[in-house]
Amino acid sequence: MDAAESPVLLGLRPAAFFGCSGLRLLLSAHQRLRTRSGRLRVVCDRIPTLCLLHVAGIAAVLRPAPTVADALTPVAADGLPAGGRSGR
Repeated sequence: MDAAESPVLLGLRPAAFFGCSGLRLLLSAHQRLRTRSGRLRVVCDRIPTLCLLHVAGIAAVLRPAPTVADALTPVAADGLPAGGRSGR
């Protein structure tokens, strides 16, 4: 992570349990990458994990995506995927 110039992708999809220790590691990795102009991308589609990220208030920062392709799609400042925006 120290030399990461491209986004670091973290897949939480296979995790059977995700709790406070995991939140701490995510935040630590996010802060470490941010100080080096990097970015942490999180792949997660499990409802309990997504709920924990939302309750902790870090879902808006980490912007978890359901697939690897979604996680690697550039995001505009308004939080919508850059380029192919729908009218929804």
